[in-house]
Amino acid sequence: PTDAAEVEAAARLEDAVSSVALVEEESVEESATSASEEGEVGYAEDDYDEDHDEYDSEEDEEEERVLFDLSTMQDVPRAIPLPQRLHVPVLDIKSAEEVGTFHLSPQTFGCSPVRVDILQRCVVWQRNKKRGRRNPGAITKTINTKRGSGRKVRPQKGGGQARAGHRRPPHWRGGAKAHGPKGKVQDYTTKLNKKVRKMGVRHALSQKLLEGNLIITSDLASPSHKTRVLNEMLGRFDVGKGADSALFIDDAKLEDAEDESTVYGGVDVNLRVASGNIQRIKVLNQMACNVYDMLKYKKLFLSLSAVASLEQRLEKDLK
Repeated sequence: PTDAAEVEAAARLEDAVSSVALVEEESVEESATSASEEGEVGYAEDDYDEDHDEYDSEEDEEEERVLFDLSTMQDVPRAIPLPQRLHVPVLDIKSAEEVGTFHLSPQTFGCSPVRVDILQRCVVWQRNKKRGRRNPGAITKTINTKRGSGRKVRPQKGGGQARAGHRRPPHWRGGAKAHGPKGKVQDYTTKLNKKVRKMGVRHALSQKLLEGNLIITSDLASPSHKTRVLNEMLGRFDVGKGADSALFIDDAKLEDAEDESTVYGGVDVNLRVASGNIQRIKVLNQMACNVYDMLKYKKLFLSLSAVASLEQRLEKDLK
């Protein structure tokens, strides 16, 4: 029995030794194959780096050769120069189609450069004029006029409280009013010469023409007083609710109208009534044309009669 056990143990030992040898051979083969793969990869990477460097050098040479390419340059919008800018098309308000051309006066619509300081002075003058004069009847009581004793309320020192001389200070309950109205007229209006105001209107008109937001129409007569009809007309100009704001300036005359009831205050009645329910739309007569409204609204619509009246009125002092 002992001999059989020894023989069995020896067989197990030989099997273990052979398995260890096989494992070592497999590990050696794997390391060799991995080393060969790494060598190939490294060779490929070296080749790629060289090719990449050559590609970069070619790009640098191309960039050095082509300093500026006009074909890739973005188109920058530019204003039409003077005097070509003064030659404008005349559109039909109902169909937005061109019905002719018109040459504007360079003295009214061709001011260059546009004086921003004059526009600012006109806007400040208009805002101050709208603020106007305040009610002169308001008056508040001061310490001198407030009822109360002049006796000292508490001792000057020793109480641990603030000093108090009487019961009428403004920060006390039932006291006087500090810096209240004195019953005088509060006038916020300022002075601006009439010639400067006219100059501001001329420069505002020139700015609208420079921007391309000036639209000249044959007339500003609406065929109906319905808001829907006017909305359809203005939609062709991208004006109205959800679109650009617009200021309409007209100078309609009774003698030119077919019916006297269609004109009131120098403006077409249908246009005034229909525009009342449309947001960001304002209709004025040419006598009410002002700098503040022209800068507030994006597009400016002028009828031919309004253009003639504005040129005649604004150029009177220049002659």
